[in-house]
Amino acid sequence: MVNKPDKNEARLRRHRRVRGKISGTAERPRLAVFRSSKHIYAQIIDDVAGVTLASASSMDKGFEGFGGNIEAATKVGNAVAKKALEKGIDTVVFDRGGFVYHGRVKALAEGAREGGLKL
Repeated sequence: MVNKPDKNEARLRRHRRVRGKISGTAERPRLAVFRSSKHIYAQIIDDVAGVTLASASSMDKGFEGFGGNIEAATKVGNAVAKKALEKGIDTVVFDRGGFVYHGRVKALAEGAREGGLKL
């Protein structure tokens, strides 16, 4: 029998490896991304204090449309950038969560840049 590697386990391994190198501070919090097949989520986290400063997702009440495409990821990036700027956060460090920087993850980052965040 063939043992097929677990994709999510490999992603979590990559995520832990990256998290060993980057951390969010109060001056430069971490923009963490998670994507599922139907939705995409973004949080701005201060790891020193252990708090989420701002968040946005395709499951928010004001969100319209399907959450699992590039257009939705761009909207979520803009939304999280808007919420961050309201709280005085303009510079973040990007945490792709073990996902490849391509497609929806890249679109979210570009949407956040369009919204005014410096990544």
